[in-house]
Amino acid sequence: MSALLARLVINLAVPVLVYVLLRPHVHSDVTALVAGAAVPTGCTAIVLLWRRRLDAIGVFATVCFAIGLLLVVVTGGNELVFKIREDIWTGLLGLACLISVAARAPLFFVALQLAARRNAQITERIADPQARRVSTVTTGVIGVILLVHALVIVALALTTSTTIFLALKLPLSLAIVGGGLAALVWWI
Repeated sequence: MSALLARLVINLAVPVLVYVLLRPHVHSDVTALVAGAAVPTGCTAIVLLWRRRLDAIGVFATVCFAIGLLLVVVTGGNELVFKIREDIWTGLLGLACLISVAARAPLFFVALQLAARRNAQITERIADPQARRVSTVTTGVIGVILLVHALVIVALALTTSTTIFLALKLPLSLAIVGGGLAALVWWI
């Protein structure tokens, strides 16, 4: 439990704290944002070197950090692209889920089929015609949750200051994604 708490603090609280403390001393929001976001990336690198173990969430954050830096360079220092660097992916994944439902090939069912190759119990469960309907609804709901999340976060980034954005992003993300997934689990 303490390891999880430490990871949450390093990945969520420290970047905001670094931004708030550093912003008055640097010339732009982007500089302070990048410095704050570099903390979890540095911790991921240290854990990799020290324990020789990759953390999937840390790798995702590091990749998003690198893409965010690239986008900042390409856009000439646009802070918006760095603020929404992770949310671009949630929006695209949500859109992919919705497109897969419209194409009658729901991504969740495809994932179950792949998992069934290694697990006979899953093979039996997805043979049930009801499984196809449940996976279609699940994929659609996940798609809507992720797309709404991305749209809300982008709207927040466009309409508020960076400090307010950083303060509200996590609670809003938890409410949208956590609430949506809790409702989905309750339905299933």
